[in-house]
Amino acid sequence: MVKELLGIQYNIAKASRTDRRVQNLASYINEDTLRAIHKTMDKNKAYGIDKVTKEDYERNLEENLANLVKRMKNGSYRPDPTRRVYIPKETKGKMRPLGISCYEDKLVENAIAQILEQIYEAKFYNESLWVSPEQELSSGGKGNHRNGAVSENKLCGGSRYQKFL
Repeated sequence: MVKELLGIQYNIAKASRTDRRVQNLASYINEDTLRAIHKTMDKNKAYGIDKVTKEDYERNLEENLANLVKRMKNGSYRPDPTRRVYIPKETKGKMRPLGISCYEDKLVENAIAQILEQIYEAKFYNESLWVSPEQELSSGGKGNHRNGAVSENKLCGGSRYQKFL
């Protein structure tokens, strides 16, 4: 997985060095990257509005991935609407809306998130307020400086990333 992401990161860096703008990250995603992400996806996750599960998608995996990459490269890929469900909040009687993406959209979302994480992680300063997935686990979800000092800020809206100093 890391090998595929590094190749994508290299292509994006090359485009920015030649004064070309990177306007569509989806055009940098290939079948190998999506296949690696597919392997890591949890099969027990809820299905989206199309009712396609990981097992359903896997039946024609190579054909599905080829079709998805083709649509992303020619600009015809459009995410499906999310399935809206309501889950109980900790407070009594309150419900929280939750949008569940279709399986194919989850693949694309994960790919783009991992690409952006690879690109921007290197741009954070050691003193920046930031929580990586590893830091989040080791610190119990509290905001950290990269140098290990605990910040007074808490995660904003459930986001892993916090403001810069």
